[in-house]
Amino acid sequence: MDRNVYKAMADVVGQEFISDDPVVLETYSFNWLTEFLPGAAPCKYMPHRPAAVVLPGSVEEVQQVVKICNRYGVKYKALSTGYGSHSLPGQGNVVVLDLRRMNRIVEINEEQGYAVVEPYVTWAQLAAEVMKKGYFTTPVQAGSQASVLANVTSGWGMNTFGNHGGHNGRNCLAVEWVLPTGELLKLGPPEGWFSGDGPGPSLRGIMRGYCGAQGALGVFTKVGIKLHHWPGPPELKTRSGGLMLYYRLDEIPEFMELFAPSFDTYEALADFMVKAGESEIAYSLVRAGGIAHMTSMFGSLSNQEIFENYHESGFLQILEEEVKHPCIVLIFARTKEEFEYKKAVLMDIIEETGGKILPPFLEGPFADLMKQEMPVALFGNDTHFIHHQGGFVISAGYMGNTDAVVRHMGVPAEKLKKKYMEKGAILFDGDDSTYHNSFDHGAYIYMEMEFHYDAALPDSVEASRKAIEEERTTRLEEKLGFEPNDIGLCVGDASLTPWERVKEISKRYMNFHAWQQRIKQALDPENISDGTNYGGGTPKPGQ
Repeated sequence: MDRNVYKAMADVVGQEFISDDPVVLETYSFNWLTEFLPGAAPCKYMPHRPAAVVLPGSVEEVQQVVKICNRYGVKYKALSTGYGSHSLPGQGNVVVLDLRRMNRIVEINEEQGYAVVEPYVTWAQLAAEVMKKGYFTTPVQAGSQASVLANVTSGWGMNTFGNHGGHNGRNCLAVEWVLPTGELLKLGPPEGWFSGDGPGPSLRGIMRGYCGAQGALGVFTKVGIKLHHWPGPPELKTRSGGLMLYYRLDEIPEFMELFAPSFDTYEALADFMVKAGESEIAYSLVRAGGIAHMTSMFGSLSNQEIFENYHESGFLQILEEEVKHPCIVLIFARTKEEFEYKKAVLMDIIEETGGKILPPFLEGPFADLMKQEMPVALFGNDTHFIHHQGGFVISAGYMGNTDAVVRHMGVPAEKLKKKYMEKGAILFDGDDSTYHNSFDHGAYIYMEMEFHYDAALPDSVEASRKAIEEERTTRLEEKLGFEPNDIGLCVGDASLTPWERVKEISKRYMNFHAWQQRIKQALDPENISDGTNYGGGTPKPGQ
């Protein structure tokens, strides 16, 4: 890195908060999905190391560092907790702005139901504090160790409590935004953080869109997030033990119960989800595929233990016969009357749609799991129990109305996955591995196909690429109304750069990349903020 640039940044943040030590830079290169990038497989390190890492401690320091980048023509990318290869530099000579020093919950407004946080506040931190005040939040399914701000401003927004709490793109309220030029912009009302809009036109769609710009449009330094009601106690106490998490609720909250109805067909499952959404009874409505897929993620001491306990014992086969296509419904109420009403409605809907709950001979082994462990996994959005069998990836998941998404991501995804499992290219973890989130009481849903592979074997990585490419390119006429998940952009033809993949996929979605380029050029005329996965930077003539 140019020493003049390094010194200028060090003068802003202090010598202890900047580094270009190769060992430090290496730690900022290891991440999920890196083996799918050109030239990386089977390595788990990014093809490009950062030029340096800078840790600004305030919005003013962020502005000064960004202006230095503009002055010297050095690209940068902001990082908050950093989950996935898309959060790291996708090209050479990029300075990482690690925002870990900016980690405060600035405000919890009980009257208006919002919180204001800095970049490194995690979902776990925020949930623990707002529960004390009668609120809960909507932690991203990536896990409660992830950044609140990054999820609601810059990437995706799916979450396990979206059924009543909505998509996190909609929970994003006012923001403090350092533009790629270093200018400071506040979206929202002049005073307060209760709304994403203020006087004049709204920029929320340009700021975020569906999946977010993933660091390509500057740095968000504060965000207001909408909070939602919490019927439970101000604190959830846990104790060790359990089948899946190795810890469980010490005391089950009053008026809370978790159910796992299952259905013989995807059509019946979709019918149930629609009716359950219309009734507005579920605090959470999610699914994590079939029984074989779920048990592959259980938190046993080792993968071998999972295999012996569930596969070799024959217990898994019994489960699969009884439980075809399950989902998880969490009922949570403030009063006994509300609780009993919601449970009664749920049972009516299960019966009406041909579903069934666990038979008596299975209720015993799973009683504690359902009552004391699964709720913890939901509330904490815990991911430490997921073993992922060496490597884990998803297809380009889709969002749309329930019938259309389930029809596309059900049987077709099973057939595709089965073909690759039979080749031995990916792990046999059950045909049904379609993960699902419901939003706004079933107004729309998100679904993706998950599977496991061996990240250390180039052949397994290549087979995973092919599976995702095949899923992406089949039944195109049914996908025109869907929104593609940006994680899918990270995986595909290894001969293409991420930006080339964006352009290729964009052809099937009304050339969205052309609009991204126009937005990028307007906000970042010098192409300073790393746009590897968005907009591709300022377009050249004829591009």
